[in-house]
Amino acid sequence: MALPKINEFPNYQLTVPSTKQKISYRPFLVKEQKVLLIAMESQDQSQMLNAIVNTIDACVTSDIEVSQLATFDVEYIFTQIRSKSAGESAKVAIKCEECKEDTEVNVELDDINIDTDKNKEIKLTDEYTLTMRYPRWSSMIDIDANQETLTDALYTLAICCLDTISSEEEQIKFDDETEEEKNSFLENLTGDQFKVVMEFVNDLPKLTKNVEFNCGKCNHLNNITLTGMNDFF
Repeated sequence: MALPKINEFPNYQLTVPSTKQKISYRPFLVKEQKVLLIAMESQDQSQMLNAIVNTIDACVTSDIEVSQLATFDVEYIFTQIRSKSAGESAKVAIKCEECKEDTEVNVELDDINIDTDKNKEIKLTDEYTLTMRYPRWSSMIDIDANQETLTDALYTLAICCLDTISSEEEQIKFDDETEEEKNSFLENLTGDQFKVVMEFVNDLPKLTKNVEFNCGKCNHLNNITLTGMNDFF
């Protein structure tokens, strides 16, 4: 005799930050939580990133390709699923600005901000305009697995952000070019042109939330901005 399924799960909705698509999702179950815990215990970043994607794939009931979403989209979706699954707040150890001691702070997860209003066009010359894009989650997994230094990772991330190069006569999509050609394109930029490209890369949208708390040791009033999913868990 088959065992009964004893639970009915509520469906929630959220808006994907970069695309504004509305999607439905459910809380994660013990089977998904187990995979997440195993990944966290492994201390393997690639395994943790894959576990996040698998959890979203399992919990989102709308048609969506998670690996093709922007990195901050995936972080936001996962944070919202986590808030409906394990509590709408998370206890986070935050270092005091004054005495540098950690204080455990309760952080609400349902009103995290993401600023996606970024200028994606870079005027390289009078003739050519470079259009950037937000890196896909699949690219971040590849970067983590294959890059040995921070410089390598940032350079590869810059390549992942290249979308099109345009003039009045033509538009070329970087997805249609080889890795060698994309590398050659970046290497042939001037220092000033490359600096503007890296400004875009270094200012990619992130999860942010302002948190105020009194230090548990020195009672200093802190006003700190948490940025990125790692700051929230």
